Amino acid sequence: MTVAARPRADDQTASSNSIEEALRAFTKAFRAWQLYLPNNPTRERAIDVACSAFASCWATDATELRLQVREAAFVHEGRLVLREQERQSDGIPWILYRDGIRELTIRPGFEREELAEVLAVLQRARQAAPDDDDLVTMLWIADLETVSYRYVDVASSYEVGALAAAASGGSLGGGGASAAEAAREPLAVPAAESPSVGDGPPPGIVRVEDFDSTLYFLDKRELAYLQEEVRAEFGSDPRRGVLAVLFDLVEIRLEQPVRREVIDRVDELMVDLLATGSYDLVAYALQEAQLAARRAPELQATERDRLLAIADQLSQPEVVAQLLQAVDEGARALPAGTLETLVAELRGAALAPLVAWLSQSAGGASRAVVERAVLQLAERQTADLVRLVEDADPDTARGAMRLAGQMRTAAAVPALSRLLRSATGPQRTEVVQALSAIGSPGAMQAIEPVLDDEGRDVRVHALRAVMTQRHAPALPRLTAALKRRELRTADRSDKTALFDAYGTLCGDAGVGLLDGMLNGRSLLGPRESSEMRACAARALALVGSASAVASLRKAADSRDAVVRNEVARALRGGPG
Repeated sequence: MTVAARPRADDQTASSNSIEEALRAFTKAFRAWQLYLPNNPTRERAIDVACSAFASCWATDATELRLQVREAAFVHEGRLVLREQERQSDGIPWILYRDGIRELTIRPGFEREELAEVLAVLQRARQAAPDDDDLVTMLWIADLETVSYRYVDVASSYEVGALAAAASGGSLGGGGASAAEAAREPLAVPAAESPSVGDGPPPGIVRVEDFDSTLYFLDKRELAYLQEEVRAEFGSDPRRGVLAVLFDLVEIRLEQPVRREVIDRVDELMVDLLATGSYDLVAYALQEAQLAARRAPELQATERDRLLAIADQLSQPEVVAQLLQAVDEGARALPAGTLETLVAELRGAALAPLVAWLSQSAGGASRAVVERAVLQLAERQTADLVRLVEDADPDTARGAMRLAGQMRTAAAVPALSRLLRSATGPQRTEVVQALSAIGSPGAMQAIEPVLDDEGRDVRVHALRAVMTQRHAPALPRLTAALKRRELRTADRSDKTALFDAYGTLCGDAGVGLLDGMLNGRSLLGPRESSEMRACAARALALVGSASAVASLRKAADSRDAVVRNEVARALRGGPG
């Protein structure tokens, strides 16, 4: 007994890949058949590519290609080999499925003899009027030898096998005489009884009620499906199809002059899309340009650079400014997916206007979407983000600092440190906030020199950063600041920030200093003011050790109401 050898896994993979390539080339050839005249070289080239792709299928020892037909896809041996993503109603799977064909078999020789004839039949079926022949009838008339199919007779709700006729002259439906006879078998309809004269409506009168339960009556699900398809057909922008065809030409045509002209047309169309605010199509074009640059065979380096340069052109600040103006005006709401896709395809040059816009814009859904997209862009363009930290434009620098802090970009610390030494006014506070958000050892080391800065806001934010990050190397500076006489005249928020930072970092070693401030006395009473003693009680609560609690209990019965309340709050569980 002879046992047939199983095909190897790599052979099966190669076969599946060749089938997918053949079907993709077949659909592109059908699209070119729709768009161009018979003498157009683009149409001829697309058909030649499809023929070569099918010839490659037979080179993998395939004897036939049996495809199951779905509404928008082809399935081969349980594996999806083609799915129509765009304009499904014009795709080959839907045209076959609509007219009842559920299985299509293609045999060797199809590419040499009948591929063009099948494309012509599909185009006639696509444009057919309701009274014209359906696709099954057209295929029967064509009498193909390398193509067979199985279809569902929708009128009788059962499947009929209909195979292509053999070369001997059999009629289409070569699955056997019984199958052909079944295809022509009339419906079993009981004979109608002749009504008596005078009964019922006059002859020739048609009532709607007569059709309510007929085969052609549509239920709600079917009506909803048809309405959705009509909306999709009439709501689609034809320019998307134009872009798809242009990028198909880049992939199909090998002539360099043709490709250059196509890329020129894409550039012109991009200008029109930007001028009309069609940013969804701009995002689609950017994605297709990236794909075409990777997939097009024998693409010249200059042509690939031109395709990739489309994103560079759209990343120019003036172009990005138009996009952000459209977002601000809100005249045409941009979907979140469109914004994210568009910004994600931009280059580093777009960061400057984007971060400046983020620093100025108010909160809202559009701002949140743009911020998410800018974060993704900044992760890829870290060097550009670091450069913008020291930008001359205050809005751009502010937005870059906030973004660097939000992303915890340690690479921005040197630039922020330089800016902290040279900046003045509110910008110094923003630099400290960015360094605090980054929180790396280098960032905290850059903050240390401003713990005793002249600017109150800068000093307070630096103290809070040291406390939040528990930066222990700053403890000597904090101890020295507590012993300065200038602290006694500072305002309450300044004192609170300093004592809180000290209490967080000092541990038991700092209890002696804090106890002296809280409980120390002179001949005339407590050595420190009520405010200083209350701040010391807050710091002891943050220390939380047994000795700190003992120090607090010494002041529990203080006559000073401010101190007594703060100590009571500290003993209950921490500073207020």
